[in-house]
Formats: sequence, C-alpha cells, structure tokens
Amino acid sequence: MPAEATKKDLRDILELVGVLHGDSAGGEMPTPVLARLAAMVGCDSASYCRVDHAGQRLLATVVEPASTDLSESAAFAAVLGQHPAFIAHRERRLPTGSSVALTDLVDLRALRSLPIYADFYRPRQTHDQLLNIVTVGRRQGTLLVFNRSRRGFSGRARELLDLVSPLVCQAIAHRERLTRLTCALRDAQRHVSAADRAAGRLAGLTPREREVVARLVDGIGDREIARALGISPRTVHKHLEQIYRKLGLQSRAAVVAAVREAQPAPEPAAERPVFAG
Repeated sequence: MPAEATKKDLRDILELVGVLHGDSAGGEMPTPVLARLAAMVGCDSASYCRVDHAGQRLLATVVEPASTDLSESAAFAAVLGQHPAFIAHRERRLPTGSSVALTDLVDLRALRSLPIYADFYRPRQTHDQLLNIVTVGRRQGTLLVFNRSRRGFSGRARELLDLVSPLVCQAIAHRERLTRLTCALRDAQRHVSAADRAAGRLAGLTPREREVVARLVDGIGDREIARALGISPRTVHKHLEQIYRKLGLQSRAAVVAAVREAQPAPEPAAERPVFAG
C-alpha cells in the first residue's frame, strides 16, 4: 500500500473504477467520476483532456465544474501551447502514469510571466495543477488535470493519482471497445431493418431490373451482367441506380441481403426411417 493513501482511499478508487467499467453513459470520462476524483485529490476543479500534443491543442475535454471549462475559448486555445506540460513532455519529464505539479515543471517567476497563467489561471484562482498522463501516442494523449487555489500537493494526492491513472486507462479502453461494439450492433440493426424494408419493395422493380438483381445475387460484375443481358455496362449502371433508389439501398451487398431476406427459408428434408421394411 502507498505510504500515505489509506484503505478508504483504495476502496474509493475501486468503486470509481467499477463505475467507469459499468456505466456506459457519459463519454470517455463520466462527470460524476471526475468530480469524486477531484474531491479525493483535494482540488477545486478537474479536467479529463484528450490532447493533440504534436499540434498543442485540445481535442476533447470533460470539466467539473462545467463553469471552469476554458476549452471553447479561442483566446485560451491560442496560448495553450505555452503550458509547461508540453515542454516537459517533449523533454521526457512527464512520464505516463506519474503525477507532477505545474509548479514542479516551472519556477514561480517564470509561471507568472506566462500569458496562460496571467490571463486565464490566475484570474480564476488556479495557482497550481496536478497532472497525470493517462495514455500517450505518437500525436495524441489523455490527461487528468486537477486545479487548486493554493500551491503544492501532498504525497497522498500524488499517490492517489498515480494509483488511479493506469486503472482509468484500462477503464477508458474498455469503454471505447464497448462504444465500438454498440455502434457496430446499431449499424447491423439498421442494415437488417433496411433489408426488411427493401424486401417488401422488390415487387416494384421492372422485369429488366429484376434480371439485373438476379445476377447480382449470383455474384457477377457489371460487364458480365451486360454481356448476359445483351446491354451496355452504362445501361447496367443506370438500372442499378434505379434499383438502389426504389429499394432505398446504397450498395450491391445491401441488395443481395434484401433478396435473401425475401426468399423463404428452405424446408428441412424429410427424415428417412432408420430401417426400411
């Protein structure tokens, strides 16, 4: 167990990770989880940021409380590249999973001279930040950032964030996989629904269009269809455009799926007696 974190801290962390794994709503980082992390660390506000560290810009943020969100400010975006964390990352002084305070990265005099501090942080009573890189890639990374109105962070706060960071990384990866699977399922359901609707419209095709569809189902290409029907490939394309429009579909695969959906399932073969008498 870390030197300053308590058993209650560890239970709270496990509970938060359970929420991250179990709650599919709220994007990558649910706001209630971020709020509870801020309370555990002892901060006034917190942010989960996805950052293009190569371009030095924010891609997405979750901020708690929302009133402290600066991500929509064009003026803030213009000075974001001055943040000492970008320099520290390039100099490999900001390792993944290890917490560091803003005042660890730059001395107070230099910090006060930065427009990002003078124009944005100081007026909002943000005098220090505790940062932790959760994930990092070639161009993008995700960070947890905790703001407070006084300088310095306890060993306990740093240890808690170091404990949370890899668990948050795993939970976010889980949420992203779940999101992709959910989207794929919805797409599949939409395709099935479209195929069902299109199957009911097949009767509205002309005889020639039905001949084209029949050959699509056989898996042959436009030139082969043209030769089989004695028409030009251009005419095949025009027939396909009409078929897509009438069926409400956009691809050959969708047309084939609709035709197969409309075909009755083959009846099972009659069972033969084991013994012939």
